[in-house]
Amino acid sequence: MDIRQLGEKEKALAEKVKIPKSKAGLQRPLSERQAFLLIEKDNAWITSCNRELAETFCALVTRGAPVTVVKTGRVIVWGIYAGEPEETGSIVLDRKPDGRFKLVPQSVTPKRLLTRVAHFVGRPSSVTSEEGQHGLVFRGELRSPGEPIETEATAQEPEPKVAPAAEAPTGGFEEITGADALAALGQKVTIELIERGVKVRIRGKQADCEKTAQRILQGSPTVASEQGAKYMIEGNLSKSFLTKGANQQGPDANGVYTREDGSERTFTAVGENLTAVQAACRTGCREDTMFTIVVNDRSAGQFVISSGRRRSV
Repeated sequence: MDIRQLGEKEKALAEKVKIPKSKAGLQRPLSERQAFLLIEKDNAWITSCNRELAETFCALVTRGAPVTVVKTGRVIVWGIYAGEPEETGSIVLDRKPDGRFKLVPQSVTPKRLLTRVAHFVGRPSSVTSEEGQHGLVFRGELRSPGEPIETEATAQEPEPKVAPAAEAPTGGFEEITGADALAALGQKVTIELIERGVKVRIRGKQADCEKTAQRILQGSPTVASEQGAKYMIEGNLSKSFLTKGANQQGPDANGVYTREDGSERTFTAVGENLTAVQAACRTGCREDTMFTIVVNDRSAGQFVISSGRRRSV
């Protein structure tokens, strides 16, 4: 255990307390905005590239004194879970620049556990839920340690609902994310990021998969096969549809990242809000060339990528 970067008090505590090993492996986060929570009975582990976020998250869902360990490229914080000890699951917290958060379950995390964690970390009356393509997703304003928590009566699992328009991002864009964004686009295939975001897996009817692959893949697909009643294509994304690249800017007030590629004359916008992403893309590219897709990333939920040919200068 590498504790060279910890403070003296933390060193002393870490030397006395041996962090238990989890049965499931701890995930490696790729973004400063994200923290992964793994709960196994009364143990809670949180991993993140962002130490402040990891320790804040841990303080909200555990009781007693947590232990922080600094590893290469990440931080692990362990503590005693504050909820029911029989609950087990894995959850991703994505904190927005304005203090809002999104909680996305992983694998077979029970809804009861996800609901309880959402009310541990959310400010009272700010937490909402919606049924996404891969399960229940919670959003709200992140609570600071020491702020009051939701009472047991209000922390019961709510009926899934869409956040009200008043909570839409600044700029006046209607918040359309997840399954609603898929429906709004009429997207007929599911697209999943694999291999650190440079490759995707497209599933659906063969004609729909091939049509989408022609727009977003670079060169020929690396795999194309029947998957039960559906067709599946895997391949490398075209540069303009990658989530990161040179000359990238943002996020703006609406959480949208944009970038221009001079050599390929493309303009790209990436974010969670369909209307905000498309509006940003329209300002930088010729609208008739735009192609917009909703992509699923298991570590971050669903987000939107829109790309097209840049406007003439």
